Amino acid sequence: MTLSTRAFGSGGLVLLAAALMFTAVTVSASPITGTFGFDGPGVLTFNNGADFIDFCATVTGSTCNNNGTGTGDFTVTGPGTNSFSVLSSSTTGTIDDLTDHTPPAAGYTYLPVGVPVSINNIIALTGFPTWDFQANILPVASCVSTSTQQCLGPFQLDQNGPNVSVEMNILGTLINTAGGESSMDIAITGNFLGTTIAAVEGGAVTPTGVFSDNWSASVTASAIPEPGTSTTMLLAGCGLLLLSRIRRWNKR
Repeated sequence: MTLSTRAFGSGGLVLLAAALMFTAVTVSASPITGTFGFDGPGVLTFNNGADFIDFCATVTGSTCNNNGTGTGDFTVTGPGTNSFSVLSSSTTGTIDDLTDHTPPAAGYTYLPVGVPVSINNIIALTGFPTWDFQANILPVASCVSTSTQQCLGPFQLDQNGPNVSVEMNILGTLINTAGGESSMDIAITGNFLGTTIAAVEGGAVTPTGVFSDNWSASVTASAIPEPGTSTTMLLAGCGLLLLSRIRRWNKR
């Protein structure tokens, strides 16, 4: 069956124009944007046939107590910016314990270096169930090796005087299940006091591991340009053009 615009009449054209404009408006969604920080009681990085990152629920001395859920606890460090301004220092959350062990080890989330993944809720904020922090890739760290800087797998290690900072980035998508998506970068930094890069690297590749009771992280979310933007603008333009022609036809 072939459809013809003649069958619409002026009333039908009004409905068509309205439908086109409605489509252009409704396909867009508001993304979550901004930055917020958080930190936890401790983190242990070790190697036991593969790499493991165990975020602590609680800490006893320099021991990371495992809460048995495969996650560690954290607290937001204060109000964030933009969409995250609703957060406060009383906001808590969890972060997944991570491994590149194949097959995935029990109690840990499988996050291999440089391999695309879709891990929902790699971090989760209490009270914000519609925010899905989805991990998509753990990139290989890239830096120029010097006496004060080294890159090892996903980690960048920097010697800052007598202390060492170790940073990794998890790139992904912040999905608002109520509507809208954003690009996301979770930057996690562990600080090791009174040590050297060599000592931190050496400890991290042992079953005992290397422990930091001083770690922090930040989440940065940015709007993703919608691929349908040009299409929706075209649809809206078509709707306006049809309405303009309808007005001229009605004046005849």
